[in-house]
Amino acid sequence: MFIPIRSLPQYNEQSNLKYRDRWYTEEGTQLYNYILNKIRSGAGQRFLLGDYEDKKLGFLESESDLKGIHIGGETIDFPRGDNFDGIDFSYASFSGVFTNAIFLSTKFNFTKFFNFEFIKCTFLYVHFYGASFEKVKFSNCDFVERNDFINCDLKDVGFQNSFFPTSLFSDCKFDILTTFGNFAGEPQIAPVGGLVLNKTELANIYKGIKEGYFAGAAHEQARQYFYKEKHYFTRYNSKGVRNKIFGLCLDLISGYGVRPWRVLFSMLMVFAIFSLVFCSRIGFSNGLLLSAGAFFTFGANTSYLQCFGNFFRLMYILESFLGVSFMALFITVLANVWFREK
Repeated sequence: MFIPIRSLPQYNEQSNLKYRDRWYTEEGTQLYNYILNKIRSGAGQRFLLGDYEDKKLGFLESESDLKGIHIGGETIDFPRGDNFDGIDFSYASFSGVFTNAIFLSTKFNFTKFFNFEFIKCTFLYVHFYGASFEKVKFSNCDFVERNDFINCDLKDVGFQNSFFPTSLFSDCKFDILTTFGNFAGEPQIAPVGGLVLNKTELANIYKGIKEGYFAGAAHEQARQYFYKEKHYFTRYNSKGVRNKIFGLCLDLISGYGVRPWRVLFSMLMVFAIFSLVFCSRIGFSNGLLLSAGAFFTFGANTSYLQCFGNFFRLMYILESFLGVSFMALFITVLANVWFREK
């Protein structure tokens, strides 16, 4: 369940102010310009270690400490390599564009991203916790291994053609402008041997997305991803033939309880089949009315049953049963879709 970020027990307003304000001192401004130039040059694996060991980094608590830093309006195309290895960007803020960056074991705790774009970036062991994203895009990015977004707030965020091998989102909140495009089938930037999108993970991936939309009261999107979760669970995670067949029937007839038009279409198909049976015996007009009387249980033309054999009588009883069942199902699904949003 999503918790407002400032209400999280790990959030500390004093730490937030401490780590952000230190960059606006005279010492902080000089250090900021020095580090920003290194980032513009591509940063690199443990790019602050040498300076930290030489005690050139002032108030920084470690070679990975970039907590509270603000990187604004920067458009940087990074060289290939581990650009941000182990860097801690907690309480930091970002705007601009990063292209081809590689984040390895990077922390983004309570970090803010506004009007920012990740293009062809790679994420490995990256942790987003209590982070907020607004007007952010992830384009052609690879979330390769053990990445997570926990209790993050996403507003107008787009994921397009990115690689998710497993579910990324837990206890997050998405608004109605947040979108997920097609998922890549394998890493695009630096293919990893044998690593592909496992279809058995799709249900879990869509479940995390569904819960994010539900937390953000984006009900239409939540329904869409609820359906996808159930759809892929039935096809790739069902245990046993019976469960799979039952799930496929639920999908076909009702869209797992969130697609009332499927129920209506199923009703029309059942009605049409039984109407053909009765019309073949007593003609189109009388057969159609008899079928309608059975399906909607108002009993029209039941006098013809006196002339029918047992087969047609059983068909009449079966259609009546299916009519009552489908009407109840249609009302239930329609109410589920309408009133879940209230």
